[in-house]
Amino acid sequence: MKRITSIFLFTFSIIFAEDDKTDVKHMIVMLDGETLICNIDSISNYKVFFHQKDSLENESIGLKDVYYIYNDFNRVFHYSWSFGENIKRMENRRGRIHTIAGDTIHFTNIIFNDDMINPEIFVTINPTSSRFIPLLNIEKIVTDFTVLHYSIERGFFYSFYSFLISAAIDTRLKWDDGRRFPPQVWDQYNDLLPMASLVGLSETGVTFESVSFIIPITVLSSMLYDLWRNKHEFYFTPVYNDKIFGRNMYVFSMGHITYGYTKKLLFKIEKTKIGGKVIQWVRKKLK
Repeated sequence: MKRITSIFLFTFSIIFAEDDKTDVKHMIVMLDGETLICNIDSISNYKVFFHQKDSLENESIGLKDVYYIYNDFNRVFHYSWSFGENIKRMENRRGRIHTIAGDTIHFTNIIFNDDMINPEIFVTINPTSSRFIPLLNIEKIVTDFTVLHYSIERGFFYSFYSFLISAAIDTRLKWDDGRRFPPQVWDQYNDLLPMASLVGLSETGVTFESVSFIIPITVLSSMLYDLWRNKHEFYFTPVYNDKIFGRNMYVFSMGHITYGYTKKLLFKIEKTKIGGKVIQWVRKKLK
């Protein structure tokens, strides 16, 4: 659906260009804020093909490096997963908006619309005042520190999963073919748990002390890192073409990285004769 919308908006921007004045221009905004002014020829699953302003040389760049793309009609016709994730993290929070005109607007709530033909945000300034603001009129949005709950989640789950994976590896290394599966697994994972006599845990696991120490340290480190990197600041439009963002807007996610590599692998398999037939058969079965 997102790909169809991108194609529609790209076509729309070309059809309604005023040829007697100028060709429609496209702005490719990179994750760090670097902006390329160009004319886009096409967009594939993984690349955008273009030629820069005052140049006839065809160039391309990977979509993984692109934050979003818009044209001089202020239509956003492609945006990255990181762009969408950053919007999700900002919604329903307090903070302030810095516009490209140099104004500062404080708000008590913020909501983004899904209409990228006319991208706007709706901000509540106080109980009796609210307004719409064009998205591309915004330089950056600074939220309150409640956004750090993402830092807390990341710090907790990364360290917790590390212990689970370590226990799984240790289980495999110490595997005894003469014992049943459940007891061997339990012997490893109960080391991570505290004493709980009600459920049969008569003593604290030997690794629990490390778990109870490292997880809080990891959570605190994650929060301090995000504070240092100003992860509560979200950038949109560079004030000048040669000005970059105050930070890189890439959002790290193992789940999204895995999804991206899986999608790319399936795309390559589908290009083969046998793989194409297999994937087509699977899709029919899933319908």
